[in-house]
Amino acid sequence: MRLIKINTALHAVVLLLGAGLTGVASATTVSATDQPGTVTNLITTTGLNTANIVGGTVAGFAAGDANFAGNNTVKRFALSGQGTGAAGAPGGKSWNAWTAYSHSNIGYNFSPLQSSGDVNVYLVGVDYTFGNNMIFGVATAVDRTNVDLSFSGGKLNGRGVTVSPYLGIPINKNLAFDASVGVGRTNLDTTTAGVSGSTRDNRALGTLGLTYREVIGAWSLSGRGAFLAVRDKLGAYTLTNGTLVPDGTVNISQVRLIGQVAYTTGNFTPYASLSYINDLHRPDQAPVAGISAANDKDAWTPAIGVRFRADNSLYGSVQYSSERGRSEVKNNQLLLNVGIRF
Repeated sequence: MRLIKINTALHAVVLLLGAGLTGVASATTVSATDQPGTVTNLITTTGLNTANIVGGTVAGFAAGDANFAGNNTVKRFALSGQGTGAAGAPGGKSWNAWTAYSHSNIGYNFSPLQSSGDVNVYLVGVDYTFGNNMIFGVATAVDRTNVDLSFSGGKLNGRGVTVSPYLGIPINKNLAFDASVGVGRTNLDTTTAGVSGSTRDNRALGTLGLTYREVIGAWSLSGRGAFLAVRDKLGAYTLTNGTLVPDGTVNISQVRLIGQVAYTTGNFTPYASLSYINDLHRPDQAPVAGISAANDKDAWTPAIGVRFRADNSLYGSVQYSSERGRSEVKNNQLLLNVGIRF
């Protein structure tokens, strides 16, 4: 197995999640998971999507339950029969909870390591709004990953949990600050041509964000800047054929700038948003069999969605987004939230 040097601070990093040794050229064999491009786009995507949902959800709460699209479509419901809470707005209740579900179709289209699959994340959060409208809470995310390693005919499956404390602070009626951190584990299993292996990914993530919101009649205009960081550390393990796979670490940090426009009509609020993503740090995929990867550092993510309510009890939202601009990366996400006020 070869070492992939990501940077001098990290020393030599080996990212081997699976057993898929296959010929890419006549004299070259690679494993799907000793390649940072594969890990970044198929594994770290789970942490980035989770961090983005949690951070954007808190931003919406702190900005007056604005449900800031491009990051979240989530609404809250009050606990213990308190009615409906709305942080950052007068009359909101103290204890609240929220739920969300995301389904992401992901893929890495770099031809020597071509792979695709899906990630499902189930989220629930509980928070407390203090007298000054500052919010503190904890979100739990359960993730399930299923990927076809097309280049080798193998499979990669993951199941994990991430716990993320979060904080939201309304600065004034238009501006709000949010922060979150998270730690979690995902157990990863791979099988290729009868050779299997299992390892554990220890994940850490964090977000910082600033949101501006302006309401003009039925129109709502929002802008958000956010910093996201995710660290995945994979443990060493031994394949069933006796091959020892060393441990490895990958770090990604991003800046995201998001703009949203929404219009409320009756019980529906359709909206659209556009996000710009810039990777401050992202490990490059080295050439395989003389073929170079694109290693794109920038992306655009348009999103459309609608929030709805019915009879002052049932409410929810649905959003679809599709990351664009990375020539070899697919990340399409459906985000749902349905709840009942009580």
